Amino acid sequence: MRSANRGKLPVLDSVTLFFIISNLILIFLSNAIVNAVTNFIDAMGYGAPDVPTLLRWGLFLLNSVVFYRILQRYSVRLRREADRRRSSEEHSRLYARVFQSAQEGIMVTDAASRIIDINQSFTRMTGYEASELLGQTPCVLQSGKHDDNFYANMWACIRHGSWQGEIWGRRKDGSLFPGWLIINAVKDDQGRIVNYVGIYSDISERKKDEQTLRMHAGVFEASHEGIMITDIEGQILSVNPSFVTITGFSAKEAVGQTPKILYSGQHDKAFYQHMWTTIRKIGSWQGEIWNKRKSGDLYPQWLTIKAIKDEHGDVRAYAGILSDITERKKAEEDLRYLAHYDGLTGLPNRRHFQNQLQAALQEAQQAGSMVGVLFIDLDRFKVINDSLGHDIGDRLLMQAGQRLLQSVEAPQIVSRFGGDEFTIILPHLRDPKEATAVADTVLAELAQKFHVAEHDFYITGSVGISLYPKDGSDMETLLRHADSAMYAAKESRNEYRLYMPKWTEKLPRQLMLENGLRAAAEAGELEVYYQPQMDCRTGRLTGLEALTRWNHPVMGLLSPQEFIPVAEEIGMIADMDEWVLEKVCMQHAQWTSLLGHPIKVAVNLSARQLHRPHLPERIRQILQRHEVDPSQLEIEITESVGLTKAEATIRLLKELRRIGIGTAIDDFGTGHSALAYLKKFDFSVLKIDKTFIRGLDHDPVNRALVQAIVGMAHALGLKTVAEGVETEAELARLKQIGCDTVQGYLLSRPLPACEMEAFLASIPPKDKSAAEGSPQYSTLHK
Repeated sequence: MRSANRGKLPVLDSVTLFFIISNLILIFLSNAIVNAVTNFIDAMGYGAPDVPTLLRWGLFLLNSVVFYRILQRYSVRLRREADRRRSSEEHSRLYARVFQSAQEGIMVTDAASRIIDINQSFTRMTGYEASELLGQTPCVLQSGKHDDNFYANMWACIRHGSWQGEIWGRRKDGSLFPGWLIINAVKDDQGRIVNYVGIYSDISERKKDEQTLRMHAGVFEASHEGIMITDIEGQILSVNPSFVTITGFSAKEAVGQTPKILYSGQHDKAFYQHMWTTIRKIGSWQGEIWNKRKSGDLYPQWLTIKAIKDEHGDVRAYAGILSDITERKKAEEDLRYLAHYDGLTGLPNRRHFQNQLQAALQEAQQAGSMVGVLFIDLDRFKVINDSLGHDIGDRLLMQAGQRLLQSVEAPQIVSRFGGDEFTIILPHLRDPKEATAVADTVLAELAQKFHVAEHDFYITGSVGISLYPKDGSDMETLLRHADSAMYAAKESRNEYRLYMPKWTEKLPRQLMLENGLRAAAEAGELEVYYQPQMDCRTGRLTGLEALTRWNHPVMGLLSPQEFIPVAEEIGMIADMDEWVLEKVCMQHAQWTSLLGHPIKVAVNLSARQLHRPHLPERIRQILQRHEVDPSQLEIEITESVGLTKAEATIRLLKELRRIGIGTAIDDFGTGHSALAYLKKFDFSVLKIDKTFIRGLDHDPVNRALVQAIVGMAHALGLKTVAEGVETEAELARLKQIGCDTVQGYLLSRPLPACEMEAFLASIPPKDKSAAEGSPQYSTLHK
């Protein structure tokens, strides 16, 4: 900014002007003055010839003195003006340097708000060069974030002198930025506004810092961990809400105190000395500590203490971050418990059992004593678990575990090995009979009635026994041998078996069944066989029962009694049931087309399949797919499966009957459920188990039971089917009793589909009606 007076001479003052004017007057009047003075002297009689000359020289000298004084005063004035101008220029340069080097952006406008100058900081801040803004108005910087009222209020303040506040601006590149703006109106001597000066500070970083501080404050307030800030003397300056929640001390109670209000007394002086030594050395410490709540309760805490330092590295405060780890400690205890104990029964788990068995074997080796291992499996548990649900199954396992505990004495150890399998360690044995005595006690305890919720159960156990050192010298061998002995006991159930080497040979067969069964259906090894059923009175064929067989490539033809339990155990039984249904309906459609009349077929369903979601709808879709009349299908469920989940079974049977599918209760008389449920079921057929048919002609007890069952079934409107009929005498007795239908080897063994087709084709109809309905055939078919 240049001075307006630069290059101009200083103005003459009045004294100097007086001297100049006086001197000029003397010069112009010098002759007149000389003449007048000469005439006066002559008149006085003092005249002399050189008087005029002397007078002229005197005037000249006077003029010279005056002129000298004029020059002297003007010279002084020039020097002073030069000094003033030099000082003014220095100040101008200084002001210019200050203007350009100021950290704040400065903009100067005229009274019409046209920009006349900006500094370098303003350029850096906005991106505009001075040449781009000169002559423009500040409107080019408006962000659009403020409304008209904002600017109206701003200018109302400016006209009264100044305005300052936060405002958003727009840079040359279009980006917006927050700023702090001060605008002052510059007035002249008459009070008129001649300029406006705006001082602009970019507060983006400050806003970020404020946002960071707000975020930190939000974290401080919202943190689930307690936070405590102290000064270097340990006096508490601030605490957050979580600190209040954890400790029970309010902020008002804590601030001004020291952390000693939390001391539990659980740690000695050395603990705290080590803590503070670590903090002073590395600036932080963290670890587990016991502290005390306001209530006096002690609790475990994870504490982190960090020294807060300034820019010079000097500690100014300490921050303590604390977490209540009561739940974590409890969880750790629970995990340690679960690592060694079963979460359901509370018994030692497999890992703990193995550790205890290993210790017992080492002790027995040193003492030269025996150790017994009992491997226990609950019979029929899977049926109950699948039918009534896992909740009932779990509660049954808990009761079973308690009964096993009652069967032993210390130091004998009961553990849950997994699923429905339990183990018992019998250390310090002197005689194998001690192991069998415990096994007898176990079987007696398990054979008693179980009451779970509203259900009563009778389950049994199968126990395998191995003895150290006779049956093995290491843990793995003893367990494997006890397991194989248990599988041998399961063939009879409710029994125990001492290990014998021959039973180990059966285990590979079991594994072969499990591995082969998964691929059996895809490989075409599974096959449906059919066994005919005959009307006792007319001798006509009333239907067939579908039975699954497995043509194993190595072990040959396997009966369901061998592989169905394996299918249930590995969870394949439901899929197998559905495969059988599909095969039966496909075969039924072929036979109907070939023979010209339908044949009713009965299919067994397992517990898993029975309670699968939407079972009736899936069966209906299979029937529709193969165009089979629902009345030509009969679903059989065993008494034990059907009655264990009675209410659900009742709903299922009603839905099946609504579709038109027949329903039958199989193996009647072998279960333990109450007969009162039977009248609620919507069965159409009752099948009498073969155990009651065997020896029917000479066993009065069986005869009485069968007669009672048939009478009860007829009273309930059910047809009866006797299974396992093998002799003419049994058939004759069943006719006498009034049984409706018979099935068994007397009529035919189960036949594959191709042989059954030939068998059906060989039965001539008795008459026309018989041909259209069910054909009659010879009762002896070998």
